[in-house]
Amino acid sequence: MELWLEKENPSCPIDNTKLQKGVDIFPDNFTRREISQQKTKCPNIAKGCLEELSPLDVETHLVVCKYRPPELPENEKLRCTFVEFGCEEKFEDEPELQRHVDQQIQKHLMLLSRAYSRFTISSQSGASTSAIAQEANFWDPPSKNEVAVPSNDNLNGLLKALYEKVVLLEQKTREQDIIIANMSEQISSLNLSMTKMHLRYCNGCYLWYFNEFKNKINSMRNDSRIMHYSPGFYTSANGYRLCIRLNLSPKDPNYVAILIHVMKTEHDHALDWPFSGRLTITLIHPTQTFRNIKETMMTRPELEAFRRPVQEMNPKGFGYTEFALIEELFSQGYTDNNQLLIKVQAQPV
Repeated sequence: MELWLEKENPSCPIDNTKLQKGVDIFPDNFTRREISQQKTKCPNIAKGCLEELSPLDVETHLVVCKYRPPELPENEKLRCTFVEFGCEEKFEDEPELQRHVDQQIQKHLMLLSRAYSRFTISSQSGASTSAIAQEANFWDPPSKNEVAVPSNDNLNGLLKALYEKVVLLEQKTREQDIIIANMSEQISSLNLSMTKMHLRYCNGCYLWYFNEFKNKINSMRNDSRIMHYSPGFYTSANGYRLCIRLNLSPKDPNYVAILIHVMKTEHDHALDWPFSGRLTITLIHPTQTFRNIKETMMTRPELEAFRRPVQEMNPKGFGYTEFALIEELFSQGYTDNNQLLIKVQAQPV
């Protein structure tokens, strides 16, 4: 990129738009900072180096790393596969050479394009070199120290091989994208399954972390019809399913009401109705357990709230319409990071 911009009249290699260094192209310092904050292992970790470095510092570290392999003499180093087209890079081993070939596709395409341009120009007879070069509109003119250009068949073969490699790399990238998308979907599904398992196997003891407490209180004050429900939890794996409801008291909006609702399950036909048992609601103080607000109540079979649900949830709940004074919840520190913790224990009898 730097060499390209050092041309007399640099332009975009894609659409020929004129470029000005420092105006149209500038360093991405945000990305540089993000990269510098990442950590990676030294490439010599297999030889014993345990250094963790920023990706920007790896090359500098490799120069002084005491585990680096001894440097080969220049005449023993591996040359790039595209040395005949002008790539002068040398490498210590095959993996390093392969990484270079994989990562420098654009550079090698440029070198091949230059070589092809020179070959086309030299094969044209009866026309001036400058006129043909202008018509071809390929890359920069070659330097004076040029290597010998192989035959047309070899050049076409190399171009074909490079094109196939580009297609193969693009295919691998697409495959990796699909794999990552599938893995993300599986992880999301697994997280959802874990949440459902937690609700099903809590044995009737459920902790409801009521987030954004202050904001939700303000919303309910603006609209008294707003009610918040917890996820449904079970008294046992194949037991009753319940949920918690929190809203402002219809009698006094300075209080919160906390009630329990019975919910429908796929195995209601195997349960005894109406639901009968003990329900305990505890409002947990985050630091002082003696301040916990705890109320226990026995179900009343004659109430509609404990009958077998005919819809997703019984519309009638059972609990306390004036469970706690909102001002005391704030002043006495019942919220932690704007979160209220409600614990419900349901014990069928």
